[in-house]
Amino acid sequence: MSEPISLAAAHLKKAKEHLDLIKSQCRSAEANYESAKHLYEAVESSQTSRTQSLYQLCESCTVIPILKIFTPTSKPYRHPVGNLFRAIENQSSCTLCKFFIEAFQVGSEDPSGERLHAQLTPRDTAIYFAQDPIGKPWYYRAGIDCSRPSCPFVWLQTGPPTLTGQPFICISLQPTPGRNEIAQESEANLHPRQRGALEAFNGSLNYDLVKSWLGRCCAEHGAPCLIENAGSNPFLQIYLIDVHKRRFVRYTHGDRYAALSYVWGKGHAARSGRVKPLPGAQLPTFVPQTMLDAITFVEGLGERYLWIDQLCIDQTNDEEMQRQMDLMDQIFAIAHLTIVCVDGPDADWGLPGVSRPLQRIKQPTIKLDCGQLAATFIHSQWDNNGTSVWDSRAWTLQERALSRRCVMFTHSYISMICRQAAFHDCLPITQGPDAIQSRLDHEYFREDGSGIILDQPGWDFKDYDAVVSVFSSRQLSHQTDALNACRGLFNRLSAGGHEDFYFGIPTHDYHRASIWVPHFQHVLSRRIQFPSWSWAGWTGRIEYPYWVNDMAEYVKEDGDDKSRTNLRASKRRRVESFEAPPGHMQRAQLMNVPYAEGGSAILRIETTVTKFQLKLLRHDSAPHRTHRTNSFQSKTAIGDHWTLLGQDGRTLRNEAGEHQCFELTDHFFRLKPEYSQVLVERGNEAEFMFVQHWPRIRDSEASNKWLYNMVSALLIISNKDGNFWRLAAVLLKTEDWYAKSPKLSNICLV
Repeated sequence: MSEPISLAAAHLKKAKEHLDLIKSQCRSAEANYESAKHLYEAVESSQTSRTQSLYQLCESCTVIPILKIFTPTSKPYRHPVGNLFRAIENQSSCTLCKFFIEAFQVGSEDPSGERLHAQLTPRDTAIYFAQDPIGKPWYYRAGIDCSRPSCPFVWLQTGPPTLTGQPFICISLQPTPGRNEIAQESEANLHPRQRGALEAFNGSLNYDLVKSWLGRCCAEHGAPCLIENAGSNPFLQIYLIDVHKRRFVRYTHGDRYAALSYVWGKGHAARSGRVKPLPGAQLPTFVPQTMLDAITFVEGLGERYLWIDQLCIDQTNDEEMQRQMDLMDQIFAIAHLTIVCVDGPDADWGLPGVSRPLQRIKQPTIKLDCGQLAATFIHSQWDNNGTSVWDSRAWTLQERALSRRCVMFTHSYISMICRQAAFHDCLPITQGPDAIQSRLDHEYFREDGSGIILDQPGWDFKDYDAVVSVFSSRQLSHQTDALNACRGLFNRLSAGGHEDFYFGIPTHDYHRASIWVPHFQHVLSRRIQFPSWSWAGWTGRIEYPYWVNDMAEYVKEDGDDKSRTNLRASKRRRVESFEAPPGHMQRAQLMNVPYAEGGSAILRIETTVTKFQLKLLRHDSAPHRTHRTNSFQSKTAIGDHWTLLGQDGRTLRNEAGEHQCFELTDHFFRLKPEYSQVLVERGNEAEFMFVQHWPRIRDSEASNKWLYNMVSALLIISNKDGNFWRLAAVLLKTEDWYAKSPKLSNICLV
């Protein structure tokens, strides 16, 4: 009997200790609340007094023509308003000099300002108010396009013009009503959102702001953002986290949940262990900070369920993991929102605004006779587009492209992007019929996947090319995941375009899909886990020639003489009919499709084959001595440059080049030196496999340059077993191809 009593006594003692700990935590929480409350009131009071206080100006600041500087002109200019060294000296006596220093500190990575432009020489310390160099509104810098015009603003700058705009500190003017013409014109204009006192003080998240975004999306955007239109599967078998109970639950049809997209980081899986979720089971003891913050965030929004791959997928069962990978398109498409940790290098980084403060969010202000000036740091979307840690990982592309709504957490701002709009924490909260309409500005191609369209009906090669190009530029920890990491994307493309994919290649559009090339800034290496005829069989960024994408725009014009009369005379030519020699085909015939992905799948093709002598023009990194001033080509070779020799031994010229505009170049393909050695060992001679004859191709609608009667072919290398592997793709004139007397052959590509 003594043993049960002692065990019960030990259990009672442990429970009492736990109760005492909870009471202590409650008292601590109450004290923290009171402290935060007093701090909030103090900061709010100081900001109010700071804005409304009387100002004193030094002699140089007195003569600054504020209204003139903020008046838009036809030619943007930079107006000197002071000197950084002088402002530091005068900040105690001049409120505008102090404002300059505080504004520069907003854009500094060191918020204390101790290293404020320390590397600038005295001649570079002039302070400028600069109008936007391209006449765009301030929110354009954040990658946003809005329905309202911008308020009067300038960019705060220092240093020579070559450093213009770094960092991007917006100085906005709220003119004094009735005092000048600018005030009358700017009443409906858009100003940067004034952050709350506590939000600006400690970089905390504004939950009401995010809730307003979600509310507007659900209420106003209709079908594109509705989960019911995402192909919801009532039999979807996944686990979710109940954020209130910190337990696993099974998903039931109609459950509204958030999904987390983040970077695992090195060693994360080993620290977390292999999780096996079970209904009702508690979360593991160790949960990385980003996941804990996601749970806190979902609770703060008033939601209940959360999906995290590392926790909600059975990590002990490889078959189950593969099944869940095949469901990625459904998991993210039907999520109410996706939480994206953009800048976190690993799962322990946390979410800015939750466990770590948002940076560069202070907004110093000063009230002058002409109006109030406010300084706001604007995170430049165009300068870091696609360069964040999250943007560099292959797995995160489909998580972004498949999601209906993404709440993006970066180190300096929070935003939400849905199918119809883009919300940013630099924009004020608005509701009702006069609410601000904002969306992503698509002036440039975005590398984060937001420009990829997956839900439109029918097959569009441009969408496929966008997926391949962006995905292949990203990093994989395990090369065997090259197809698993994009399987959800191809599932969605397959459903919309009724297209089958094998090893990432659309079988019904094989002829275009087979002529992929390395991006002009990259060379490729073999990924031996996949066949060489698929882009998945190579590492390095891959893309399709620009003329392949443009084809859909003009192929309907074939035979339409009226459309050709609109072409500029200098760039058009009568389409001459071309008859292939007897026994030759217009396109290669795909004789089989591999039905199982894995191993060395063989692709059998009926085509014609011929040999070309090759010439190595320049080695990797060698100067491009024939480089023209206005050329798109690199001044130094990226990879070894190779060309083809014609029937008479002359060097052939590449009519198309590899950039967005056709440009005559002296090389046809580029290789890494180790693959060049393969050609050298074969006496600089290689076999080429015919793919298709193209009667006419155009580089783009804007440039409108045309080439006629071209042949695309693949450079293939024979193995000892009689099979071939693909090494490069080329485009050459039909006369150069048929001059080599190609022979009909059946080729087995591996």
